[in-house]
Amino acid sequence: VAGETYGFDRSLVGAAMAAGFQVGIHAIGDQGNRDALNYIDSVFRLAAPAKTTRPRIEHAQVVSPDDIGRFAELGVTASVQPPHAVEDAPWAEQRLGPERIRGAYAWRTLRQAGAALVFSADLPGSDPDPFYGLHAAVTRTDKRGQPSGGWYADQAMRIEEALRGYTVWARRAAFEEPYVGPLAPGMWADLTVLDRDPFTAPPDSLLGGRALRTYVRGVAVQ
Repeated sequence: VAGETYGFDRSLVGAAMAAGFQVGIHAIGDQGNRDALNYIDSVFRLAAPAKTTRPRIEHAQVVSPDDIGRFAELGVTASVQPPHAVEDAPWAEQRLGPERIRGAYAWRTLRQAGAALVFSADLPGSDPDPFYGLHAAVTRTDKRGQPSGGWYADQAMRIEEALRGYTVWARRAAFEEPYVGPLAPGMWADLTVLDRDPFTAPPDSLLGGRALRTYVRGVAVQ
């Protein structure tokens, strides 16, 4: 319920943004996302420095068509979790209805509107295996391959987009462009060696993927 007890201290969050701190606001339903966007917009209008903080809306799960474009307009990152879509598929449309479901888990629509996307696992809310996340993003199916053909498959990501969602797009959200991304002198050399090439492997085989070696700043940690 909107109001003074709306889930977070608006004065405190607004002060943090005005001071240059990045915030992430948790919003799942369409009204929650609209309220979060309205709130961020109101802070931007009062405190210009807040506009550079790249705020996020965590989940951005159900968004009204009228609000899709506002993510790009305001520079708000939509931080989404591909596994949630395929895990919620059996019941989401029944609860949301045939119209509102069109703005739910709508990654392709957000991308087409110019929104910045970040993918994550929402640990412990879902299995954190990144191969599961990639599989869900690309196929829009669960671990059993259901539903056949993918749930609202028009919202699926290409494998390049899915990988970027977990890597370089996340880098931008964390203000880490100077440190991570390309393998180049001066970069941190954070990298993972996989047992298969996601660009050439059949999408269904992504679920069986494994990380063979992980490096953090050039040092093997696994």
